[in-house]
Amino acid sequence: MAIRVVFFGNSQSEFSNRYFKVLLASPGDLVGVVDSPPADRDSTNALENEQTSFPRIAVQHNIPTFEPDDPNQVGFIDQVKKLQPDLFLSIGYPKIFRTALLKVPSRLAVNFHASLLPAYRGKHPVFWCLRNGERWSGLSVHVMDPGIDTGDLLYQVRLRTRRADTVSALYERIMERSLHLVSRLLSDLENNTLTRTRQLQNGASYFSSITERDFHLDWKLPAETLRRWIVITPGKCFTIVQEERIYFTHARVVAQADPFVPGEIVRINPRSVAIATGDGLLILEKISLLGDRRSSLAAFCRRVGLAAGDRFK
Repeated sequence: MAIRVVFFGNSQSEFSNRYFKVLLASPGDLVGVVDSPPADRDSTNALENEQTSFPRIAVQHNIPTFEPDDPNQVGFIDQVKKLQPDLFLSIGYPKIFRTALLKVPSRLAVNFHASLLPAYRGKHPVFWCLRNGERWSGLSVHVMDPGIDTGDLLYQVRLRTRRADTVSALYERIMERSLHLVSRLLSDLENNTLTRTRQLQNGASYFSSITERDFHLDWKLPAETLRRWIVITPGKCFTIVQEERIYFTHARVVAQADPFVPGEIVRINPRSVAIATGDGLLILEKISLLGDRRSSLAAFCRRVGLAAGDRFK
């Protein structure tokens, strides 16, 4: 008998959709699909083509689909019980599973989490890993329990981060290295060869939602920190000049021995601007403005009358 699977994901996330397509082509019996509610579909690796999202594909294959506001409600639990699942497979699904829901599958509830657990439990692990300058990242497949990403480990994939990584680029490498684990999980369940390893508490960390404040640059920080923040999410980090937001798409660091006030414009070149930070200069070129207007920072400074010696606050 094929393993009966109910899939939980986020239809706007490339992470969820890529693994779903592997699951759909696997020997498992996909008996239900659960999408996150619209309010929870924020994603740091958004799906480009909504027409290829997993709920739409499920409908095309006559697979029952659900979109509960809370999967722990009795009404939804009763519905999913009727599907007689052996396995819950959660990939990018943002809701916490409580005990009553976890008891529904006859075998296991399993989550694919894009970090090296126990580090970076919680939301947006790839973003926070890169944000903090970690040298290693990866993916953990773990048994779900009532905690947040605290259950026994089944598999882990480990890979080095790169200095030029964006969130999307690192997600892509993680997926390339771990998509095969969907079929491996189903095979190990069917053959009773699954091995569980308890998570250690050493190195455990938890991160939550990303807020607008996380993208507002503080020029007192080290230049490399600011460069990394800009590079991992191009067009997201910003400063405010004369009540207008400037979003940065690229940055590089230059050492600077002379003292400057953080945020001070040190020089304006034809195509770039050097801004003082907590420990060096940040060289900034292309920017975007509200309304998706593209420009160079040098041109913007000249337009609004900024010169060397002025400051970005």
